Amino acid sequence: MGISLFSLGLGMLVTSQPVSADVTATSTSSSAVRTDAISESSSSAAKAETTSASSSSAVKAETTSASSSSAVKAETTSASSSSAVKAETTSASSSSAVKAETTSASSSSAVKAKTTSASSSSAAKAETAAITTAGVANADSQTSAEVTADSTSTSQVVTNNSNNQNNTAQPAGNSTSTTQSTNQANSQISNQGQLNQFATGFVNRAISEGANVDPNNFTQAQIDALNKLEKYSTTKKNTDTTQFTYYQFQQAADKLAEVDPQYAIPYFKADQIQNLPAATAKDGQTGKVANMDIWDSWPVQDPTTGEIANWNGKQLVIAMMGTPNANSNHLYLLYNDYGGDNFAGWKNAGDIFAGYRGDKKTGLEISDDQEWSGSAYPLDDGSIQLFYTHNKYETKTINHQNHQRIATANLKMKLNADGTISIASVDNDHTLFKGKDNASANGTHYQTFDQWAHNVTMFDGHKEDFGGADNFAMRDPHIVKDSQGNRYLVFEASTGDDDYQSGDQIYDLRNYGGNAKFQLESLFNLINNDYSVKDKVTGKMIKIGRDMRVRASQANAAIGIIKLGGTENNPTVAEVYDPIISAVMVSDEIERPDIVKIGDTYHLFAASRLNRGTNDAAWRKANDKVGDNVVTLGWYSKDLTKGFKPLNGNGVVLTSTVPANWRTATYSYYAVPTRSTDPRFRNTVLITAYMTNRNRVADYRNKDGKAVLDPDFIQENNGEHNSTWAPSFLLRVNPDGTTRVLPYVTNQGVWDFNNATKLNTNIMTAKADEAYLPWEKGVPFDNGSILGSGQDWVDSMPSDPTAPTEPTAPTAPTAPTAPTAPTAPTAPTAPTAPTAPTAPTAPTAPTAPTAPTAPTAPTAPTAPTAPINPSQPTTPTKPVQAGQAAATNFVDQRLPQTGETDQQHMTLSGLLLLAMSSLLGLFGMTKRQRKE
Repeated sequence: MGISLFSLGLGMLVTSQPVSADVTATSTSSSAVRTDAISESSSSAAKAETTSASSSSAVKAETTSASSSSAVKAETTSASSSSAVKAETTSASSSSAVKAETTSASSSSAVKAKTTSASSSSAAKAETAAITTAGVANADSQTSAEVTADSTSTSQVVTNNSNNQNNTAQPAGNSTSTTQSTNQANSQISNQGQLNQFATGFVNRAISEGANVDPNNFTQAQIDALNKLEKYSTTKKNTDTTQFTYYQFQQAADKLAEVDPQYAIPYFKADQIQNLPAATAKDGQTGKVANMDIWDSWPVQDPTTGEIANWNGKQLVIAMMGTPNANSNHLYLLYNDYGGDNFAGWKNAGDIFAGYRGDKKTGLEISDDQEWSGSAYPLDDGSIQLFYTHNKYETKTINHQNHQRIATANLKMKLNADGTISIASVDNDHTLFKGKDNASANGTHYQTFDQWAHNVTMFDGHKEDFGGADNFAMRDPHIVKDSQGNRYLVFEASTGDDDYQSGDQIYDLRNYGGNAKFQLESLFNLINNDYSVKDKVTGKMIKIGRDMRVRASQANAAIGIIKLGGTENNPTVAEVYDPIISAVMVSDEIERPDIVKIGDTYHLFAASRLNRGTNDAAWRKANDKVGDNVVTLGWYSKDLTKGFKPLNGNGVVLTSTVPANWRTATYSYYAVPTRSTDPRFRNTVLITAYMTNRNRVADYRNKDGKAVLDPDFIQENNGEHNSTWAPSFLLRVNPDGTTRVLPYVTNQGVWDFNNATKLNTNIMTAKADEAYLPWEKGVPFDNGSILGSGQDWVDSMPSDPTAPTEPTAPTAPTAPTAPTAPTAPTAPTAPTAPTAPTAPTAPTAPTAPTAPTAPTAPTAPTAPTAPINPSQPTTPTKPVQAGQAAATNFVDQRLPQTGETDQQHMTLSGLLLLAMSSLLGLFGMTKRQRKE
């Protein structure tokens, strides 16, 4: 027991002992926190699922860096001093950037997609319903349907109390600024309660992008319009259809006014342009030989490759022709040597349908029964399958009377002995498609004539026939075969019940495109009857707001597609698809679609007059700058029936460069593939068109301030200047979906661009003052006669565009020299195998300090030997030898006491030792307790 207590006491004297390994560091100043902790200190890192964050915490989110406040999920490329937020946004203002689908965030927060609450600089849920003062929405958003309404809160609307108090939006431009001016501060607006969540978020987004409006001053009409956005912007729409947007329309007008060389049609020398000799022929309607106009034209093509067909050594073209000012609109067959580019070589085989339609007695066609634009391809039996627009003039309709339908006919051809061509017969002529795809009276995908003709609408409380703003379209069929031999027709149409024309379309933000700023300004312009622009002729402000709203309510242009069945010479409709392009609310006319396949990609081109659109301010600006507003639009897709993307990102391909009444004005652009192997012309299409607008517009001259036709004057100036075929030119179509006009121009009337085709360098010019005839400059006229807009026009000289430069022909690459045969490499010597490093000796484990050994218990003193009996003599000691030390005997000299024994001596010694051990043990315990 004494030894045990002694050992315990010594153990408690140890002053330095390691703590158990199960105990982790807990110091608040520099400790590491477990990764699944649910709260953290002021500088800790929070786990991704943490539901609250402190004022400077960083939230997990695939975020690579954070600012002084917080970092949030991401894909954001830069963050400001506050925070970064996911957004497809590349930079943020001084507060934060907000994902386009986000409609609410705290004052300086970044948003984590699954976080439900945040403090002043933490993450807020991405789908809440309002945007803060510095939230930035995706500038390219084309719909506010992306703005969700999951949150039940309504945020404060940002206002601007210093500018534009009446909220009359300026013409919407293409601003994409995302920095809010400093004078836009948070302030409660008096009508905030009148805006629903969707409208509130949308307005905030527009203001953050620079919209110069003050919600305090919203009119009731503006509030009502904003509150309609959610209903009409979130309805289900067909995603296979590509929307041509209001913003893209604005881009087309802007590029036209800028005379941007990427898109600008080349200038042509007016004095070099000739009438088409083959257009002087017998008019199939009047029966008289006349110098006819020629306009919409198309070649007989291979329906798979699009290349010009070789029909018995001839190239064939079908064209609309007719005597000027005689309402004569019929189809004629023209032909030339295959591959030739001789303008004078074209011959006329006559009116295709004369004798087959119209007056049976005279064999003449009639003005009320017309054939319009289409397409054609050759069949194996030598016949031509024609697809065309059959138009009849209806007299018993409420609206306009051009009843269009898609038709087809098989043309039996005859090659005569003298090399001329004639039409032997027209067979299987029938209507193919009128827009109906089911038994209902209306068209689901496409508007029918009956739907359109009886579309009398109450507008502002009055009956309206819209004064020509509402057009019906079911025309211009273009034949395409895919690689499996399936036949399709692409055509101009109008949207049907699935996405019908309506005043409600004004409130669908998907029709607008652009950012929220553009959408808000455009919406306010469309609903403002007093929206005005300055008239170029009178210099006065004219109201165009109501006209724009009327047009937007009725615009529903579309490019449709159907699949054909039946036989090739007597086709039927097998399947009706959704439109591939829609311009609902934006334009009422996108015409003459044609498809050119380059590689594995389909390229869709279509012509349009911008004055058929709804943005009056935009197309009037183009008219004022150039004097015309015609364009070619384009899209591309690998799927023929859906998924088309706009070429150049905005759909703009070609823009006009001269006034509509000049000799060199062009329209009805039609693209065909090229056959040249010259590397300069790789990835190009040939653009064909007609030149000089119809009905002798180029012959008007200024007489006493009026535009007049003077027959004597015309004869003195080389006769009539009729519509004719324009010089063709090349357009490069790049694999990345961009295009550019090239400075390569051919003779007039070239359809097949091949290795033998000659470039005409004399017909193109870089000078605008060479593009008109001497008497055409300054002639006043109402361009409604040409453009249908009713806008008075005064000639203005368009600015010279930058002449497109000829791209440098790629030089043949230097043939690479044969490389020096490499010598066999010296076999590398096997590297000396590294010796295994000497294994570090295990460090000597510190030995536990040696416990002090218990002091050797003093041995019991040697019991004194019994005294020698004196009666016995002591034995004499052995004498010491020389050199030997004498032994010393330590003998107790004490004499034994009476009664004393050896056992008594031993007991006393043990008690002394026990007492000493107890004292030492008590001393050790006391010291250990003090240490603890």
